[in-house]
This record gives sequence, C-alpha cells and structure tokens, in this order.
Amino acid sequence: GTGMRCMPEPATTSLDAALDAALRSRRSDHGGVPVGALLVPKRKLTSCRAALEAAVGDLRHGTRSDVRHALVVDRVTPDMFLLHVPATVAGVLDDPAAAPAELAAAVASAVGASGAVFYSGVRRCDALFGRALPPLAPRPGPPEAFTFAEVFAGIGGFRLGLEPLGGRCVFAAELDRAASRAYGAHWPAGGEPRAGDISSVHAADLPAFDLLTAGFPCQPFSDRGSKAGLLDLRGQLYRELVRLLFARQPAAFLFENVASLTEGRTPY
Repeated sequence: GTGMRCMPEPATTSLDAALDAALRSRRSDHGGVPVGALLVPKRKLTSCRAALEAAVGDLRHGTRSDVRHALVVDRVTPDMFLLHVPATVAGVLDDPAAAPAELAAAVASAVGASGAVFYSGVRRCDALFGRALPPLAPRPGPPEAFTFAEVFAGIGGFRLGLEPLGGRCVFAAELDRAASRAYGAHWPAGGEPRAGDISSVHAADLPAFDLLTAGFPCQPFSDRGSKAGLLDLRGQLYRELVRLLFARQPAAFLFENVASLTEGRTPY
C-alpha cells in the first residue's frame, strides 16, 4: 500500500459557514459514479489542475483531454476556487484504499501539495453555481399518457418510439456533442430541461417522470469491443441509472439490451 489515508480537513476552508454547509450537504447516498469538487486556493489552482491531469492521464486511467474537460472551475471567493474533478479522481478521494496504489499516491500528492479540501457529491449543475436545471415548460392541450426521462439519449431513439404512444419527454441527457446536435435538430430545445453529463445533475432536480429510458454506453460490453466490462470507465455509467432509479422511483424503466452484457472480464 501507499500509506495513503483520507486526508484530514483543515480547521477552516476559508468559506462562510452557510456555503460550507451547502457544499457538504451535496453528498448523496443514492450511488452513481463518484463526483465531487476540490476547494483550492487561487495561487495553487493551475498547478493542482496540471498535477491531476498528469496523475490520471499518464497512468492510463483516462486521457489528459478527458480530465481537462472534466476539470470545471467555479470561483467561490476572491481567493478560493472549486475544481470539479472527474469520476476517477473523485473515486480515489472517496475511497483511497480501493484505488490502484500508483493512482492513489499521485492524486494524494497533487491534492496535498495544493492544500485542497474535497467535497464529495458536489455536482456541476447546481443553483449554487448558477447552473440549475431550468423548469419543465408547461404544455397546452390534453395531458400526456405518461412521462419519461431519457438518459444517454443518443439521437433520440427511445423518444422516437415513445412519443407516438402518448408519452412526453420531461428530461433528456446526452454527452456526445454530435449526437446532441442531431437530437436538437429533431427536437429543438425549449420544452424539457436537458443536460450533457448526467453525473453533473442532482437527481432531485429532475422533473417527476413515470418511465426512465437509457441507452447506456455499450462499448465495454459489446462483441465488437474489448469486453472490458466494469474495468472500462464507461462500463461504470450504469451506476448513474441506479442512482436515478433509487432517488426518483419511477413506475418503470426501459434500458438498451447489449449482447454479452453478462459476459466479459467483469460481467454485470
């Protein structure tokens, strides 16, 4: 082992008590992929970001570009910033003992050198940062037969089939930019709230829905892929569906079936 332990928090985080309490309250017991943010002093922000990119990218637990995309920054005081970290880093900070030793040591070094404090469960789409989900727009006419939320929506295959049955989409999430553009071309934005990364959204902020649909990433399980299963970071994203199901308790769910889902090196 590396001897790494959960890092003790300093007596003060340079935040007022109300904001500190609000950030701590974001921790969730509903599961999902690990999420969170580091409170970093302004003078250490650039070096902390660079060290985390190197820790994850160079050790092949993701790519530098993936990490750079995930490292979103929010300024919370003149001298302190929140650095939203990718799931790989949040997982290490949540449970260092379960992480690969080399990765745990590299993340500990990056965080320790910056004097950062980790807030588990903080998500990027949050009213605290001016990025709350917009409300569901009212729709005239007779009520819908049922409502559904579409996660890992792709270009809208589930929606294409469900709307003719009387369903109304009340939330959609798709990270891939090309797929999201195609989705938006077919269903222009303005009705239901939408998101890119579903892990950035608090489940409690979603509108109520009767049905959850998802075409979660199939590459880790597909016969055409490596069949790395849960060893592939994309293979862990099913946990986001579990989070939404536990938190919102819809009447039903409908997920994409993938050949070899129960095979591979780490079958589900």
